[in-house]
Amino acid sequence: MFEIGINTGFALNDMLKLRVKDVKNKQYLVLENSKTFPLNNNMKELILTLIKDKNNNDYIFSTRQGKPLNRSTVFNSFRNICTELALHNYSVASWRKTFAYHYYQKYKDLSYLQWLFNQSTVEQTLQFIGVNENMNLRFREGVCL
Repeated sequence: MFEIGINTGFALNDMLKLRVKDVKNKQYLVLENSKTFPLNNNMKELILTLIKDKNNNDYIFSTRQGKPLNRSTVFNSFRNICTELALHNYSVASWRKTFAYHYYQKYKDLSYLQWLFNQSTVEQTLQFIGVNENMNLRFREGVCL
């Protein structure tokens, strides 16, 4: 779940709703909100491992009884893991922030991240991913006619 979170930027609630039929033999994942995400080879391999021995209607992340995992259960489990590893200030939201930070460092595409996270301003997106960048100076330094 952690790997999918940091590689896609999916919200936890979206990941918990995924069923085998949503990911099996797919090139893209389409979420309920109609957002589409391409799957790279690493994600495809991970998904194959996750869905092995599961039926099409099974949840990818489920309890032993076959019900979807509860958001608070995942949150608490991750918090406990971080505590055991002496990692502070990490939560499930860190998965999305990790994706966003690395995506931004590679592509500098704030509009995609703003759309992905349903944020209304670029400033919100920069704050969310922990980037303190003066966009005004960046623009001015980059123009030379």
